[in-house]
Amino acid sequence: MKAARRAAKRGARRDAETDLFSFHRAVDEAFLERTARLFEARMGRPLSAESAREIVDNLGEFFRVLAEWERIDRAK
Repeated sequence: MKAARRAAKRGARRDAETDLFSFHRAVDEAFLERTARLFEARMGRPLSAESAREIVDNLGEFFRVLAEWERIDRAK
């Protein structure tokens, strides 16, 4: 019985992780403005809203890849 409960918990956790990283969140303009300000300070040049959106998308994909690698490592 305990093994079945553990397997169910693992399945629920895996589903939650999948939902977390596969769900495409809408990014509002205020978030893009904050992202642009943050990276403008580091890059020393102004960024467009499209550049800020690309940064957000790239960072999101980076963390999705890291999460997938961790999931693979845990399965070993």
